Amino acid sequence: MNKQKELNVKVKFGLKSFITVVAILIAVLIAVGFLTFLIPAGRYTIYTTDTSKADQPFYQYTEDAALNKQIVIDSYRVLSEDENISRLPILRWFTSPVEALIFGSNSTNMVMIIVLLLVLGGTFKVLEESGGLVSLVRVIMVKLHSRRFAAIWIINGVIMILSAVFGLQEQLLILYPIFAMLCTALNWSRFTAISFVLISSGVGFTTAITNPLTIGTASIAAGVSVADGMWYRCIIFCVMYAVTSMFLVFLAKRDEKNATEKFDVDGFSMVSDEEHKEDIRKAKMIVALFSFALLSVIVSTSIEALRSLAMAFMAVAFIVGTVIVGKTLLGLYRRLGKCFVTGVKDVLPSIVIIMIAFGITHVAQCGNILHTIFYYFYNSVTNISPYVAVIILYVFVLIVEFFIPSASAKAVLIIPMLTLAPIEGISKTVIILTYLFADGYTNVLYPTCGTLLVGLGLANVSFAEWFRKTILFQLLLFALSLGFLMVAVFIGL
Repeated sequence: MNKQKELNVKVKFGLKSFITVVAILIAVLIAVGFLTFLIPAGRYTIYTTDTSKADQPFYQYTEDAALNKQIVIDSYRVLSEDENISRLPILRWFTSPVEALIFGSNSTNMVMIIVLLLVLGGTFKVLEESGGLVSLVRVIMVKLHSRRFAAIWIINGVIMILSAVFGLQEQLLILYPIFAMLCTALNWSRFTAISFVLISSGVGFTTAITNPLTIGTASIAAGVSVADGMWYRCIIFCVMYAVTSMFLVFLAKRDEKNATEKFDVDGFSMVSDEEHKEDIRKAKMIVALFSFALLSVIVSTSIEALRSLAMAFMAVAFIVGTVIVGKTLLGLYRRLGKCFVTGVKDVLPSIVIIMIAFGITHVAQCGNILHTIFYYFYNSVTNISPYVAVIILYVFVLIVEFFIPSASAKAVLIIPMLTLAPIEGISKTVIILTYLFADGYTNVLYPTCGTLLVGLGLANVSFAEWFRKTILFQLLLFALSLGFLMVAVFIGL
């Protein structure tokens, strides 16, 4: 059997998956649009150190400016129809994706995500046509032998650390084609392959240790140190790492049980010495390319002034690396360019998905309903048990997460509100921990999360299938995280 042909994996959206995702997002968009008419529009008074914006009472949050804002906790008021001029009429719900792209509060981040995914599509088409990815997988397979389940623990650990420490998540979609080929070789499904990326990065992102996008932003907004409660977060990370690794091993073993043929590593070792040397040469080039891209992200996220441009640096790193590696392996710039353009075309549907997801956020923000939701939440947690209050807090952030998937945007919006109005028996550290749990785990559950939808589209896995096969695991994560919150309140973290 021709293993190289067998291992070819196309990074391309399946039509059925694409239609399903778009239908779900449009339904959510319409539902959120109706909520902006059902939930009273309200606003807190916001002071900003940016004097040029001080006279704009409905100035929207942005990730760059929100940390300079102060919220007056007793200032909430319902807006009149004349004041709520930004609420979108029904016809503009359907143009909100374009509006979000052009002048939305997160348009810059939206553009960078789109550009990065298009670059990744082109890059992987070049690597696929050059045979580089197949060579890398063959080298890995020869090294694995019978240690494939131990490798799951290692792979999961590396991805979770990258997410927990550096805040990488959507950037790790670059690893999917490698996992897809590796899982194909091992008789594991594409569902398992995309789970390596989405589940591992999602749980790692949630159990943040120094993640600058979540714990970093939230700590600054709350006026506390990132180190506060870090020992407890490290314990949580270890527990969630073990649970996630066991779940991924379960998926792999289930695939092997249902496979029509058994895994045979000998099929990958039966190559000539010359072919093996060529595989090693190509594999080293691919590893160097990925290392260069990941290093660019790690460096940029470590420097505060460059943090918001991390995805842009990653895109540039991939373009430069792809040109160098592609020219070496393909020989002609013309062939390189043709492969790259084909790959870009394959992932074009991702633009539609991302735009609709951001459009949902845009509608919610224009409807001025988020402050109202917080107002009713805060009134519900006064003078009650802190254990009940932390559950209500958890649910509140889960609701906000549906409207605002962006971790840093959500942090600068709700953390100042929560920490300016302390809840009796709940410290700022516990509030931040609750925010981390509610923000991260839903990144692999909510249909408004662009990373989840793009990942499922690349793997040609429907949202319905993903929900059905992961919901028990999701509920387990929810139960564990709720337990950790109860303990945190009990010990006075």
